Parts: sequence; C-alpha cells; structure tokens
Amino acid sequence: MMGTRRIRKYSSIGTLLLFLGPALLIIVLLRIWPVIQGAFIAFTQWDGIRPPVFNGLDNFTRMLSDPILLTALGNTGKILLLAPVWILLPLLLAAVIQDRIFGASFFKISYVLPVLVSPAVIGVLFVIILGPDGPLNIALRSIGLGALTNNWTVDTTLVMWIVAGMLIWSTFGLGVLLFSAGLSSIDESLYEAARIDGANWGQRFWYVTVPSVRGVLEYWTVMVVIMAFSSAIVLGYAFSQGGPGYSSTTVDLFIYNQAFRYGAPGYATAIGITLFLLIGILLVVFLRVSRRRGELMFDDSGTPL
Repeated sequence: MMGTRRIRKYSSIGTLLLFLGPALLIIVLLRIWPVIQGAFIAFTQWDGIRPPVFNGLDNFTRMLSDPILLTALGNTGKILLLAPVWILLPLLLAAVIQDRIFGASFFKISYVLPVLVSPAVIGVLFVIILGPDGPLNIALRSIGLGALTNNWTVDTTLVMWIVAGMLIWSTFGLGVLLFSAGLSSIDESLYEAARIDGANWGQRFWYVTVPSVRGVLEYWTVMVVIMAFSSAIVLGYAFSQGGPGYSSTTVDLFIYNQAFRYGAPGYATAIGITLFLLIGILLVVFLRVSRRRGELMFDDSGTPL
C-alpha cells in the first residue's frame, strides 16, 4: 500500500513538472537568471566587452558623490511632486464622466488615445509644438502675447516640467480608464441613499466614490510611482535628449546612458538595484499606511466612521 502511494505521489509530481516545466524554465531564464546576473554585475567594474572585475562596493559608494546622479534624482523628484495631480485628477474626471454626462464615451476615448501613441512620437510632436516657430509661439504672437514666447525646448528652468507634463498627459487616460472600470461596479443604491440624505456631489464623491474605489486608487498610485521612475526615458530622450546639459535627465535615462553610452553597465546596474529596493520599500510603507488610514476612516463595508 505504501509503495503504491509513493508511486502515485511521484507520478503526480512528474505530471506536474511535465506541464509546468517549460513555463518554469522560461521564467527562470528570462526573469530569475537576469536578476541574479545583474546582482553580480553590480559589484563589478565592467565595460560590457571584457570580463567583469570584482570591485566590491565601489559602484554603490560612487552613487553618493555623483553630482549628475543627484541632478537626475532631483529631476525625477519633480515628476513625483506632480503625483497628487497625476493620481487624483483621473479619478475626478472618471467620476464626472460616469455621472451620466452627455458624450461620456467620447470623453473616455479621447483621454485614452494618448496612451496608444508611442512615447517617441509624443516627444517629437511636442518638439514641433514648442519649438521657436512652433504653433504655441505663433498662437501667442497672434493674440498679442509675443513677450511670452520662448524656445521652450532649451529653457533649463522649464524643460523638466514639460517632460513631466508630457508623461502625465500620455498616461493620464489609463488612470481614467481604470477608475471608470472601478466606478462602474459601485452599487447605484449607495448614491441614491446619499442623495436622500442630502449629500451634494462633493460629499458623494468623498464618502461613496473614494472608499468604493480604494483598491483601484492604491493600484494606480503604485503605477504612478513606478512610471515616474521608469517611463520618462523615451519622452525625455525624444524631446530634449536629457538636456540642455542634464536639466531633463531623469534617473532611468541616466541609467541608460551609463550602461550603453558611457560603458559602465556595472555602475548602471548598481543604481538600478538600489532604486528597485528603495521603490519597493516606499511602496510597502505607502500601502500599509494607506490601508491603516482606510481602517481608521471606514468600516469593513466602506462606510465612513
């Protein structure tokens, strides 16, 4: 009897490996092994051609005194400063669109369209719009505001904010789409009860809509933080190539330049791993604080306390 059970057990394991083996092999080769290899490269000096030379923590200590990296972090910080707008405005617009306004489907499509456009195309498009003789300057001159014209693409005080605005605009529709899907699952009777109690639109938004889509809100916040650190590279490169100087060089573009332009993939990998760990810690702290605040503000059914 025991022998039969062992045979069946090993047979089940063999069947499981037969079906899962190819998928697990692909995951190991494409996901796990690159992470392991990257962790090793981060502790080496490597130019991508010759064999890597182990240099301990040199790459990590170099980060602390690299002024260009600090500038890139500051530029990425400017994107994060706009995160509240990036997070809350899609929810607000989705709520307005969901409130049975005329042409709701048209607005949903119009907000989502930029998501479908390549970031490189968006960057080139804004170069044309904001160029010295671009449509924006022409429009300003035509209405008598020629004093406000500017070569926006080389203005070191504005170029990073323009890149941040392009990133938000190009991903904005995804947030509207996600929140629209979340809002469509809210029971209409909750809004009816709030109307009967005399709640205005703002009160219904805060006490019904926000707690009902709290999970979507947390998910979108995580997405925003990840995109702030990883999705500006193509836009920034296509729009200004990180310049003038390093005024629009973000962390992801800096890592790319170190790895593929300056021949320092070991240093680039060390930066990437450090950022990955920091972002992970920040997101874990955020989710715990967010859920804790949600427990203090709302009961299990989402009703305000």
